[in-house]
Amino acid sequence: MKIFYSIEEYINLKINVNHYIPTMGNLHDGHMSLIKNSKKNYNKVCLSIFINEKQFNNKKDFSLYPRTLEEDIKKLKKLKVDYLLIPNKKDIENFSSSFDKKLEPKKLTTDLCGKYRPGHFLAVIDIIHRFIQIIQPKKIVLGEKDYQQLIVIKELIKIYNHKVKVVSLQTVRDKDGLALSSRNNLLSIDEKKSASDIYKALLFAKKLFINKVPIDKIYKEMHKFFEKSPIKLQYFAIRNFKLLQCECDNALIAFIACYLGKVRLIDNIILKPSTI
Repeated sequence: MKIFYSIEEYINLKINVNHYIPTMGNLHDGHMSLIKNSKKNYNKVCLSIFINEKQFNNKKDFSLYPRTLEEDIKKLKKLKVDYLLIPNKKDIENFSSSFDKKLEPKKLTTDLCGKYRPGHFLAVIDIIHRFIQIIQPKKIVLGEKDYQQLIVIKELIKIYNHKVKVVSLQTVRDKDGLALSSRNNLLSIDEKKSASDIYKALLFAKKLFINKVPIDKIYKEMHKFFEKSPIKLQYFAIRNFKLLQCECDNALIAFIACYLGKVRLIDNIILKPSTI
């Protein structure tokens, strides 16, 4: 595995990357699944590790974000990742142009999680826009746990006509159904057990939907589900699978954002897949 700390060095080698996986490090089995999928049929897989401070609405969250670079590098070497890019903020800014804020797709970036995390998705768009310019991959590989982020990045690619395809892979879960996330490391053992209720709630919502329970009733049932739980629901929402807008369509997805203690967790489940 070739590790780059310098973007200039990376650019000068004129590497043709097939699959690119953006991360903020603290790699878990969810990240590993993205890498393994990419390595199945392709070489020249590039992964980046950069903790983007602008994505954090709370400075404390940024300072508490788990930093495990040495362990991450060992894991990546074991999986034989071809290239690892570990740049600093100044280097990224010197070798890329910023996203034009006037083009921000606000219908996507200010709804759902964006409503509670102002500026978060604009920061995501900017950093991914910059890394696409720098790495110039054929494909970018993303997990579906943060489905809103996935749709936002797809919109970025449309806006700038980036010549890159998005590969999305299913959320990886632990044995109790909890979606894998770096934030899970901030949970106690008991909290992790409680957190499994998030996926149980989503499965319940899907069961209600399949049984033709009206959507407004599903919303009420979700709030009831968490009334006596240590999990504090921030929002439950049902949206269009492709555009995340209306609730009335042939393809729907349900979202949950919640707090367990001071840790914010998100998850989603497809209620009705697209028939297209």
